[in-house]
Amino acid sequence: MTTKQVEAYVPDLMERISSAIQTVYNLGGRYFWVHNTAPLGCLPYALAFRPDLAAAEKDAAGCSVELNTGAQFFNARLNETVARLRETLPGAALTYVDVYAAKYRLISQARKLGFGDPLRVCCGYGGGEYNFDRDIRCGDKMEVNGTSVLAGKPCEDPSRSVSWDGVHFTEAANKFVFDQIVDGALSDPPVPLRRACQAKGQ
Repeated sequence: MTTKQVEAYVPDLMERISSAIQTVYNLGGRYFWVHNTAPLGCLPYALAFRPDLAAAEKDAAGCSVELNTGAQFFNARLNETVARLRETLPGAALTYVDVYAAKYRLISQARKLGFGDPLRVCCGYGGGEYNFDRDIRCGDKMEVNGTSVLAGKPCEDPSRSVSWDGVHFTEAANKFVFDQIVDGALSDPPVPLRRACQAKGQ
């Protein structure tokens, strides 16, 4: 989808999210920790599948500006949706978590934080800029001289990689993100995870 198509689709998506939260609320759910979406323009998978965007404007971290603009638009609407749900569901505790900020911080400061190239896939195939092949993914095999061999192999040290397979983060990268969000610093309201499932005012 183009950014304009994403923007046209987001209102429908917000209705679906609101409806899902309302349904869970009607079934007795009261505590909601709502994560926004990640910087999609920084996913090697997205950059490889959309070479037109990969070739277009990139930011200082090497991410697609257009894809990230779509993610930021979605996140702004999601934040507004959560705010409206707080008014319509007064018995619910809704926490909006800015995962985008945590992940972008990691990607844009990866080397300073002890990681390697944040856009290079750990478990991939093909080398190149992203070590990502659209047809041979992590764990995929290929036939070589009549023998099936593992082609999509993991890197030597996943703890130094941000991207596991082009879509998902490595365990080390996910730990960094968790450490950024667990204390509530990137949440609205700024509630630590250990208190996110408590009644309001406790």
